[in-house]
Amino acid sequence: MIKNMSNPHILLVEDEDLIIDLLRDYLQDFGYGITAVNSTEEAIEKLNNGHDFNLVITDINLPGKSGIELLKIIKQTKTDLPVILLTGQRTLDFAISALKSGAQEYITKPFELSDVKKIVDKILKRQRKSLKKNKFYENLNYLQMKFEFETAEIDPDVVSHELATLLQKMHFAEDDEITQYELVFNETLINSIEHGNLELPSSMKKDDLMGITEYERLREERLCNPAYGKRKIRIAFECNTEVFSLTVQDEGPGFDWKKIVDTSFKISDQTNDKAYGRGFMIIKHLIDEVHFNQKGNIITLIKQRPQK
Repeated sequence: MIKNMSNPHILLVEDEDLIIDLLRDYLQDFGYGITAVNSTEEAIEKLNNGHDFNLVITDINLPGKSGIELLKIIKQTKTDLPVILLTGQRTLDFAISALKSGAQEYITKPFELSDVKKIVDKILKRQRKSLKKNKFYENLNYLQMKFEFETAEIDPDVVSHELATLLQKMHFAEDDEITQYELVFNETLINSIEHGNLELPSSMKKDDLMGITEYERLREERLCNPAYGKRKIRIAFECNTEVFSLTVQDEGPGFDWKKIVDTSFKISDQTNDKAYGRGFMIIKHLIDEVHFNQKGNIITLIKQRPQK
């Protein structure tokens, strides 16, 4: 998490002492805290040992791991930490390419110190706005959303991630629990898409390559067939600080949910890897309540806020 935006702290990764001295002395005069290291390995050690930084400025050419490798590590572990690349003219193509990998900006050597400050100020201003945006969601007490997708157009990974991100921003649960809810949302949507609207039988899902290939072939074929691909998936998501609910409705023929759910609407322990089994086994362990309509083409998940 980016912290201390009133007193920003920059991690400078550079193996040329002259450049370190120039940037450190100049930026410190404007109130920036500077920690300087000479290699990617030292930078990773600082980042992993509880040091809070608002920005990383790194040269591309470093002894050992390159600045590009450092960028990739940061994007995997500290996704909200911006990175500026320092590059010579001969590595300019690499720097431009790195922007596509998550770098915020690049600075070409030789540089004007005033230009460096303009770029640093711009990025940190952007970070402040991002923090204010997150604070906005922290004060959100109630949310209700409804969506309608054609089956061929919906991406269950995107929808699941966005809904889970809303829970995360509202601090509904810890990050690892939010990840579990994203998995639940994904499994629920996939069941409605594949076994609902596309009417793909679970019995086709096999561990062998031939079975998997045939299942995927039929899936793509039906997505391209308007009789299946234009069927709708309707999603209703409702959340407050204490509980969320997700309702997903497909236009398929439904299924006999009573085979896997007992009269108290708890998922039976007899559920296996057939007939929607994998998804429901995950749901069984992570969601408080599961409800179906009589036809079996609408499912509602309800989860209370975890007790601290």
